[in-house]
Amino acid sequence: MVATSMIKEEEKKASKPRMKSLKTRVQRIKADMGKIREDQRCIREEQRDIGERFGDVKRQCHELRLETEMIVKQSAFNRIRLGLMFNILRARQDGDFDKATAFTGFLSSISDAGKL
Repeated sequence: MVATSMIKEEEKKASKPRMKSLKTRVQRIKADMGKIREDQRCIREEQRDIGERFGDVKRQCHELRLETEMIVKQSAFNRIRLGLMFNILRARQDGDFDKATAFTGFLSSISDAGKL
């Protein structure tokens, strides 16, 4: 019986350091989990911010594309008008006033349509 009680006492002594190291490990793991949780929260916030910035960039890209298309159309329209003006001047120089009148009427009609 004495031997059994001595063994139990020795087991208690041996288990106390194990329990202490186990508690320390559990506390360390909990602290690590808390840090990981905080890191994940920061990552989610950064992803949200990046998503918003990406949306802004995408919207600005769309606006620039629309502006570019409008500039290209306006440039083509201006080239047509300049070509007609050149033809009007050439017809007048050649004395072909019927042709100059026709070009002038056409220029007037497309200029009015361009204002709409």
